[in-house]
Amino acid sequence: MNYKVVVIAAAAIFFTLPLSAAPFAYISNQLDDSISIIDTNKGKVIATISVSGKPAGVAVAPAGDKVYISTPEAKGFAVLDVKKREIIARVAVSDGALGIAAGSDGKRIYVADWYNNNVDVIDANSLGIIKTIPVGDSPSGLVVSPDNRWLYVANRLSDSVSKISLNKLTLNKTTLVGSHPFGLTIDARGERLYVANVQSDNVTVLETRRMLPIATVKVNMLPYAAALALNDSRLFVTNQDDGSVSVIDTKTLKEIGLIEVGNKPEGISTHPDDRHVYVANWFDSTVSVIDARTLQVIDTIKTGEGSRAFGQFFGK
Repeated sequence: MNYKVVVIAAAAIFFTLPLSAAPFAYISNQLDDSISIIDTNKGKVIATISVSGKPAGVAVAPAGDKVYISTPEAKGFAVLDVKKREIIARVAVSDGALGIAAGSDGKRIYVADWYNNNVDVIDANSLGIIKTIPVGDSPSGLVVSPDNRWLYVANRLSDSVSKISLNKLTLNKTTLVGSHPFGLTIDARGERLYVANVQSDNVTVLETRRMLPIATVKVNMLPYAAALALNDSRLFVTNQDDGSVSVIDTKTLKEIGLIEVGNKPEGISTHPDDRHVYVANWFDSTVSVIDARTLQVIDTIKTGEGSRAFGQFFGK
């Protein structure tokens, strides 16, 4: 494929640094029933781990020692030991386990139940369910606030986002956003939440304290998920139906670039260097690597069949 970039605003001068030494990216391959481990320093897959149950969502424990992978057909999630590079536990949680997130203190795991309209709270040590919290219809994307006080949930069929108190494990507030919200990302201060709305082809920007919309930004066809880079100055949004990533300036809240990636881009996450953005292309079974400064695709890495990687897929 010929990778190109269409930049709406003037792009910076092309200049690329080598990728930082590992961490690793953990990419769920739903059609392959596997996880690809990418060494970001080498720019290639160094291991493929079998994970049954059509793996979709990914969350890396804050210590970097474990990766949690939602397995919708197995009605739960699998736990990958990073050092052993093997699955050490399989946890039955709910009928529609999809979105998954890990608390920043390492003590809890959160799983969205697409069918039963709730979020399960799991103890990371015992892997037992602590509580089940009702939310909106078909919860999907999850994100935990940087201070570990709040969990945000995208309710796809309710066109809303719920805010859950992690101290009380109760629903705090639910706010309407665009049509069919799916992926969520939050800034480093925990002040702004960005919501990818699949059917309205836009991103809702929420002020988290009061859960009020402050902007709606038009992107391309079927936005799925989003990630921030360059000190939260740029937001990257995967557009499933036209094989692109929209780039939004978070100061002006305007789209400034449109980058061609692979076919059906879905999961997206930013390397800890805060500069390189990795995009899982479902139909191409590849991962595109974007330089956030130059808005160029600088590498394409072959993974497994049906790469989705929905969530935060970077670890140490």
